[in-house]
Amino acid sequence: MPIAQRFNQHTLILTLNGKGLLEVNGLSSFLQEGTIAWLDSSMLYSHRCEPRHSHWSYLWLGFVGHGLDTLFDSLDVMANPVFEMTNPRNMEALFAGILDEVEGNGFLADSRCFALLAQLISSLVSERADGGDLGGAVQRLQRVMEMVRADLTHPWTIGEFATAANLSPAQFFRRFRQRMGTTPVDWLRHERINAAKSLLVVTDAQIGGIAARCGYPDPFHFARDFKKLVGVTPSEFRRQGQSARPSGA
Repeated sequence: MPIAQRFNQHTLILTLNGKGLLEVNGLSSFLQEGTIAWLDSSMLYSHRCEPRHSHWSYLWLGFVGHGLDTLFDSLDVMANPVFEMTNPRNMEALFAGILDEVEGNGFLADSRCFALLAQLISSLVSERADGGDLGGAVQRLQRVMEMVRADLTHPWTIGEFATAANLSPAQFFRRFRQRMGTTPVDWLRHERINAAKSLLVVTDAQIGGIAARCGYPDPFHFARDFKKLVGVTPSEFRRQGQSARPSGA
């Protein structure tokens, strides 16, 4: 029996083996081993084992987030929802990691899921860009984001982003917002705070030192952004996280 659903979220389906059949808005796509299908599941869709095959095994996950609708449109996923992945084993490991974090429900599960999901989405963007659908624009943005994640301490500016992407500051700002659904500054703020959340729980470093390590030389500015995005102060987050850690961890 086909499964027809409508939810207000995005869904990724990784086919492990066998063959599936996906239908979205009258468009049919085959789901073969190693492929990932991306659905905007607020739309009516159905999926089932392809009738000529005996089985279809897959992993799926649903997620929501700022900018996903814009990225979905930029990648033209509605017209081409299936991604042919060059390294499906890596994708399976990312799926498994996310599902393990969700099942474990640890204090840092949301942060770890965010990091793994970012890797997964980045792989989908790279696959679509490598296939020629987006040319070099998205690839340049991806390189900039990887550069920034590798050095969150650096006081990055839009000018540096633009130079690394070989674009003018205005071009970079416009293309980043078009592709990612958020501004470069807002994206950077979320990356820094997410990194700080992990450090607050797994290390005993002073909060001011963690702030500086994540690109906030002013601890008051760090505390303000942290509470705005997380809902509690860094100190409160640390207390909650450390009390949730297993004894002896």
